[in-house]
Amino acid sequence: MQHVVNFGLLFCFITLACSGVLSFFQPFSLITTRIHIVFGFLTVLLVGCHLFSRLRYFKRSFRKSEKSFFGYGKLTALTIVWSGLLWVAWKGMNPVSLLIDQGYEARHRAAIVRSSPWGGHGDLGEGVKVIARKPAEDADVMVSLKVQLSESDGPPASVAVWAETSSGSMIETLYIDPLLAYEETPDWGGEPTPRHQILPIWRHRYTLVSGVNPLGEVDAVTGATSSHKFTLDEYLVLGEDKSFVLCVEVNRPGDPNEHYEDKHLGQPSVLYTAFIAPDQKQKYVLLELTGHGGGAEQGGAIQYDLETCTTALECVELLLANVKYEDGE
Repeated sequence: MQHVVNFGLLFCFITLACSGVLSFFQPFSLITTRIHIVFGFLTVLLVGCHLFSRLRYFKRSFRKSEKSFFGYGKLTALTIVWSGLLWVAWKGMNPVSLLIDQGYEARHRAAIVRSSPWGGHGDLGEGVKVIARKPAEDADVMVSLKVQLSESDGPPASVAVWAETSSGSMIETLYIDPLLAYEETPDWGGEPTPRHQILPIWRHRYTLVSGVNPLGEVDAVTGATSSHKFTLDEYLVLGEDKSFVLCVEVNRPGDPNEHYEDKHLGQPSVLYTAFIAPDQKQKYVLLELTGHGGGAEQGGAIQYDLETCTTALECVELLLANVKYEDGE
């Protein structure tokens, strides 16, 4: 049993060390986190077994007559050091803060995009996912969106889902393709490609509310006003007569045509929108084709002339919003 515990701890240590290093030097990954948690829990169990088998050692360590006498002074000093390190880590003080600042998440904080904490998504199958925005405590409405993309032999399409006001100001990003969430120039379709060339409409909206331009720099001329709220909660309350626009931008690499000849970028992104007014007791709303993002890399202007787009318009099978009410209506 002792050998099982010892080698089990060795394997757990190696796994925890590797997952910890990956978490530090790479963007957040649910897989890495899951592995770290599972093996951390297993390590606790194995350490418990190890300590139980070593109870006699700990008892002898505090007997002055034994050669292995540890001493209460050393134990107190060790406890103080442990408590100090725990306190410094808890408060994020130096040198811990300096160490954390070297991690990927800290060094790329300007480029990392977090979806709404109230949002979630799940895959229902190949090219099919559901994106939901749960209501907060005081809200009455939950909005979800079914996204069904057409099958393709090539690279998958990238998708961004957000809510904005009728004037075009972003309220929340509900979903962003994980491939695009952690850096401004991800590997898209096999080539490094700036996000503002992949989903230019979403990226421009994001610049306006965050003040961070595609170069990762703070843009002093953009950014939301002090009265702007980055939450959809107030729009999900009945009786307030508030509405918003649900937007989906989709782009698939490697789909050129006679108007867009770049073999990698291909045709521009395509935008779908739906007007959501909770007080109208809508239950299902189909998102409609609105325009494309050709030329929107700089100003974010939506192009409504879709005659130059061909196969890009066939990328989406279904975009269906579902408005659910707390009263069950």
